[in-house]
Amino acid sequence: MTEQSGPREVRQDIFIEASAETVFSFLTDATAMKTWLAEIVEADPVRGGVFHLAEPGGLQIDGTYVEVVPRRKVVFTWGGILGLAPGQSTIEILLEPRGSGTLLKLRHYGLPPSAVDEHDRDWAQSGLPKLKAAAEGGYVGVLCLGSHG
Repeated sequence: MTEQSGPREVRQDIFIEASAETVFSFLTDATAMKTWLAEIVEADPVRGGVFHLAEPGGLQIDGTYVEVVPRRKVVFTWGGILGLAPGQSTIEILLEPRGSGTLLKLRHYGLPPSAVDEHDRDWAQSGLPKLKAAAEGGYVGVLCLGSHG
């Protein structure tokens, strides 16, 4: 048997007790994004629009929005930390209304093999739980980008 040689990607789902409209705002509105992602956020959620996160210590993530479908889908490029060049990988987030909340499906692809496990862990332990807490009006604690200091 040989190891899988194809590209690896991060795939995670999380249920958020908030409407798809609310969750969407936490992925596209700079003010809302500052509650869970980073202290400095620039977001222009249109095709080709800027996606920029930073913290005062110098860490930053840079990319662009690739596709934005209100309340349903957000796709943006991602890079600048954990060995990734700015915009090197892509994150696709699908939002599916489910009863009183929203099922968020994340797919992070275009990652070099050396970055898959760390991104998978960071999304599971930091990114998605913090997004869930923010969208549900709960306590977020340290911002996502702050956890890489």
